Amino acid sequence: MIALRSLVVAAITLALVVALAGSAWAPVPPRNCGMLEAKGKRFNIKADQIRCRTARRQARRYIVDHVKPRGYSCRTYGRDTSIAFRCSKGDRVLFAIRR
Repeated sequence: MIALRSLVVAAITLALVVALAGSAWAPVPPRNCGMLEAKGKRFNIKADQIRCRTARRQARRYIVDHVKPRGYSCRTYGRDTSIAFRCSKGDRVLFAIRR
């Protein structure tokens, strides 16, 4: 009886270890989507979990017309930092660096 109980406890412990180890993910840096020229200034566009084509289109629209992408929360940074803005929606992030 005690051997069966310890076997069950060992099986549950092993299942927990395997489940927790399988959910680990490797952090990946944001994708470099290239340079964008808007309003006479240059910006380096970076995106995470978004296609570059979409990120560049959304960045241009935010820089020129100050219209944030639907569902995103955006923050515009001041002149004292190289980051122009950052928009995020869950895991999806796009930002622009002044160059």
